[in-house]
Amino acid sequence: MTIEQRIDEFDPRRVASGGKQAFLLRFDEQAQNGPDLLPVLVARGTRQGKTLVAMAGVHGDEYEGVQTIQDVFRSLDPQAMSGTFIGVPVANLAAHRAGTRLTPADQGNLARAFPGNAEGTATERLASALAKHVIRWADFLVDLHSAGLKYAFPPLVGYDASGTAVGKQSRAAAFAFGTPVVWGHPSIPAGRTISEASARGIPWLYTEASGAGRIAADDLGLFVRGTVNVLKFLNILPGRPDAPPPSFHLFGEGDTDRLSSFKEGGFFVPNLRLLDCVEAGQSIGHVRDLVGETIEEIVAREAGYLVFLRATPVVAPGDAVCIVAARAPSSDNG
Repeated sequence: MTIEQRIDEFDPRRVASGGKQAFLLRFDEQAQNGPDLLPVLVARGTRQGKTLVAMAGVHGDEYEGVQTIQDVFRSLDPQAMSGTFIGVPVANLAAHRAGTRLTPADQGNLARAFPGNAEGTATERLASALAKHVIRWADFLVDLHSAGLKYAFPPLVGYDASGTAVGKQSRAAAFAFGTPVVWGHPSIPAGRTISEASARGIPWLYTEASGAGRIAADDLGLFVRGTVNVLKFLNILPGRPDAPPPSFHLFGEGDTDRLSSFKEGGFFVPNLRLLDCVEAGQSIGHVRDLVGETIEEIVAREAGYLVFLRATPVVAPGDAVCIVAARAPSSDNG
């Protein structure tokens, strides 16, 4: 049975030891169209331990994490757990229902809105509710993202490469997760779920995958196994993480808001594929007009590996093109 209650009444410690409970949490109850709802799944072990908060659906056109959290929750046996799993399969229900990256009411990006504002826009109110009433319970946060409808990522996990004690926990968990690409970030811009976690002293990971408005079976398998691996890493589940070493360990900024963008609208034809090695100044692709003439050449700003790429060919001025990430420095390998 699902319990519906106000979000400020949510306390995972009230779930019986060795039990599971699904919640629909009401917030923003004074909204014009009635309260918004946040689905939350809790599995509480019979023994004390850490709490993993796993979130998905921060962007409404990303689906791999939604099913991952549902499937992991269904698979958990609380009798075998030491600690608690809190899953938020759909963090932005309005965007999820609309199939859009942004919140329909205000075109806000939930992944840029933390810590939020209880008196602000719809997106800011949602961020505030998630921060104050869900993320606060975490000993570790995993935010499951993918490329959405218009872009492409290889399956990867990103971690805090700040070198702090929290960052070292994040790094170790990233290698335990088990994706082919591991990407360390020395800093994270404000507004993210993971920057909110950092501000609270909570170690974190985030993921990316191929997206495209569908769920690839391989990506889903990686995410499910990776989430279970983090539960094992935190000793919430017994056993050791089952994680092959990554093929790529990358390092650097990953802020899609600061990328080079198309100057011309048209039809984008890439020359390269994800994870190809590129040199600074190398052509990544070009934009054609309606009769096929090249009107813009896209070149790499720096050397590294192509880790993010525009996937749908029709582009507008200002759309993001790509991210090139460097190999991790030798001091961060091991």
